[in-house]
Amino acid sequence: MNQRSVFIAFLSIVLVVTNAVAADENRGVSDAVKKLSPEREAFFRCATAIKLLDNIDHPACRTSAMVIILAQGQAHLPKIEISDSAAVRSIVEDVIGDKSPLRFERPAKPHIDAMVDDVSSSLKRFGPDYDMIDCLSDMEYFQRPNTAACNYAYAKVELILSKLQDAVGWGVTRDEFPYVLQRGLQEIRGRNWGGR
Repeated sequence: MNQRSVFIAFLSIVLVVTNAVAADENRGVSDAVKKLSPEREAFFRCATAIKLLDNIDHPACRTSAMVIILAQGQAHLPKIEISDSAAVRSIVEDVIGDKSPLRFERPAKPHIDAMVDDVSSSLKRFGPDYDMIDCLSDMEYFQRPNTAACNYAYAKVELILSKLQDAVGWGVTRDEFPYVLQRGLQEIRGRNWGGR
């Protein structure tokens, strides 16, 4: 085996070991977070924001980052830089990994898909705010459609629909709202919006 092959083999071993150590450290932080914060609601809201915005620029992600720092200190674990978006994202996803988001059934109401399209089109122009993202997290992970965030998000969806159509019956009921919000946000996934 020549020197180049030996060097490449050595480098491969170093990379594998480094990745394994980093994964163990992330798992350690995740375990510490779970013990420190049983509710972990900020992590679920952050995960929803990551899914929709594809970044960690959300108040819940900043809260999650602070909890991670606290957990690192209490567990005496190596520090993960909060500026390291990939590490924060990895820990958030690991912390919530034991819970899957609920998918809402399509209501039988005529024109429901057109309503989703109207909401989605409006949000593509102006962007959803953080209350809408928080509401989706509350409904998907905790089945709580009546939080303050959801009351605001429902009013905003109603306002969007009232501006677009004056037709009777175009409004969305509270039972239909989870599906309309979930689908409306999913259809504009990946855009980097601002928020409240």
